[in-house]
Amino acid sequence: MSRVAARSPVKPVTFQPMFMAEDADRFSASEVRQAIAYWVAQDKLDVADALVAAGVAMYPNSEDILVMGALVAEVNQDWAQAQDCLEKLIAVQGAAVSAECWYHLVRVLRCRSAYFQAFIKAGIAVKAFPEHEGLRQAHAELTQLMESVPVQVTTEAHVG
Repeated sequence: MSRVAARSPVKPVTFQPMFMAEDADRFSASEVRQAIAYWVAQDKLDVADALVAAGVAMYPNSEDILVMGALVAEVNQDWAQAQDCLEKLIAVQGAAVSAECWYHLVRVLRCRSAYFQAFIKAGIAVKAFPEHEGLRQAHAELTQLMESVPVQVTTEAHVG
């Protein structure tokens, strides 16, 4: 077999979703998710973040976009954005929400120093997923924290 015959005239095509946020409206939610993942892998978090914003605007109820939005926000330590994406994801998924989604939300709330909210959400999550070790541990830690906070009671004087 000659060297020419051994080479394929067709080059294998690899999908690389290298489009930018301004082109996002031409793609499906799944393709936008793939592009976000591509730019994260390239360490171009600013481009990934812009694609998340475009994706959320175009597909506000897309699990693909909300998951990637939460993860990119967590990497960027944008806890408010991460919380927003995770709360929307939980609402979209309803009864099908995963323990990991709840775990991420509790973690994000703790990072925001929203300990009471984290405690409440962890309690809800532990009831739904009692076998999840991370949720049980987070709930136990938050319970201990809540018990250690002094409660201030004020009494109003009644003038008669």
